[in-house]
Amino acid sequence: MIESTRGIVLTHTKYQESSVISHIYTEKFGLQSYMINQVRSRKSKGKTVFLQPLTLMDLEVYHSEKKTIHRIKDFRVNTPFSQIPFEPVRQSLAFFIAEVLNKALKHEDKLGDDLFDFLHNSICVMDSSINGIYNFHLFLLLRLTKPLGFYPHFEDLLHPKYFDLRTGMFQMAEPAHANFMNAWQTELLLQLKDVLVDDLDVLKLSGNERADFVEKLLEYYQMHLSGFSNIKSFQVLKELFK
Repeated sequence: MIESTRGIVLTHTKYQESSVISHIYTEKFGLQSYMINQVRSRKSKGKTVFLQPLTLMDLEVYHSEKKTIHRIKDFRVNTPFSQIPFEPVRQSLAFFIAEVLNKALKHEDKLGDDLFDFLHNSICVMDSSINGIYNFHLFLLLRLTKPLGFYPHFEDLLHPKYFDLRTGMFQMAEPAHANFMNAWQTELLLQLKDVLVDDLDVLKLSGNERADFVEKLLEYYQMHLSGFSNIKSFQVLKELFK
């Protein structure tokens, strides 16, 4: 059956000499895999967009619940980017965010239109000239925990000192295990909760502080999402943001 849906390109794997299987988060069907032929040949005819992370697409697809890999009948770019593919920081963030989404959504059922709209709008903001772009992935990682079902319990304590990654709860005493945010990381998490995407430059962080905090957020994901493995592109961000 031919269906129309919006999609967000995440990652891809090579298939044979010139084809790929592109992993796309779709508005109607959640995370799906699509075979794209001749994408790595000289006759690609614009198909290389399926290799670019976070590309926003309008798709016509052949969809069958019985198949795990689908085909695309037609496509067009929904919102052309002006900065993400051409600016190193945004491009590296795109690879990182796409890898996170691919792993976070892999084992989830369709999570609703609100999540797709949030991601679509967030990617558009990321492509704009916002301040504090270096902190954009912090904002996205925290907000994404809400639809995924493990948003921190911010209402627990007024002035907590530690955030327990295992329970998703704040506490005054240091946990007896190693899976927690220390005092300054917990304070940053509380601050991040109230920061708007246009004001991310208020978070004054060194490269090492930012990397340490993101590592804790990724550890939090690993605690609460089955099969969420290491994010390989994170190392590139650490080097870029030093």
